[in-house]
Amino acid sequence: MRVTQGMITNTFKRDLNYNLRKLAKYQHQLASEKRISRPSDDPVGVVHALRLRTDLRDIGIYADNVDHALSWLGGTEDALFHATDILHRASELAVEGANSTNPKEALNAIADEVDQLLEHLLQMANSSQAGQYLFAGTKTKSVEDAGEVYTPFKLKYNDAGQPESVEYLGNEQSRATEIGAGVSFAYNITGKEAFSMNNDDDFAAFNSLIELSSNLRAGDTDAISQSTIGEINRAKDRLVAVWAEVGAKVNRLEMTQSQLSSADINFSNLLSKTEDLDIAEATVYLKAQEAVYRAALATGARIMQPTLIDFLR
Repeated sequence: MRVTQGMITNTFKRDLNYNLRKLAKYQHQLASEKRISRPSDDPVGVVHALRLRTDLRDIGIYADNVDHALSWLGGTEDALFHATDILHRASELAVEGANSTNPKEALNAIADEVDQLLEHLLQMANSSQAGQYLFAGTKTKSVEDAGEVYTPFKLKYNDAGQPESVEYLGNEQSRATEIGAGVSFAYNITGKEAFSMNNDDDFAAFNSLIELSSNLRAGDTDAISQSTIGEINRAKDRLVAVWAEVGAKVNRLEMTQSQLSSADINFSNLLSKTEDLDIAEATVYLKAQEAVYRAALATGARIMQPTLIDFLR
């Protein structure tokens, strides 16, 4: 096979460009501190890195969902704590009002305080967070009825202006969020779950206070001692049980939060090992490639120097 000067020159240029590309690759790696900048650098590593990035993105979404649910449950815990405290005070007032020696004026004064407790309980039941009602199921915005806007719980009054019942305008649907792959977590407590005894329309927490106020104003101390005190205490026990349920939900979310944090650190480290550059090793490769490139340039200078003119001198 006849080898011409042009063939030698073209071969040299091709090899020189190859060495130059390798030199540029190492220079780029050191500048970016990344081992992989294109799929051809490490096809298997690229696939692994993409999977890790997807996992890290999902972990971030789950962590945000957990944070939101914890915030929601924190507001729920606070409202239930105050609601329990309200019923505890109502129980004390009921015991005080059950004393048949109390004069009418004293019973009315106790009833006035009970009415204030009822209003405060209504306030707790209508607690909201970031503009969303905590105990309304999925009806977290203000409920419209006949052109008027109501909160989830609404007191109804008789002709004398005394409270006689409570109406619930929320629903019993759960608010759920994804806290893991295929793991849905219901984080809300509905109004019926918290403020009724049997998850029905008998809102004992409210009705027991309404009954107490009515019996106090009527001077019916026997009814207070025989039934009202027990109803208040049962409603309070119900709130305590729901409060404990919320605490259990918080504990689970906090454990999930810790697990997600550990997974985020682990996957970030794996991604770093897959993508990040070993600076010391890359520096050695760069120096070696620089030497190869300089040697190629020197060799090329000798290969391309002789011409026919040089032999005719």
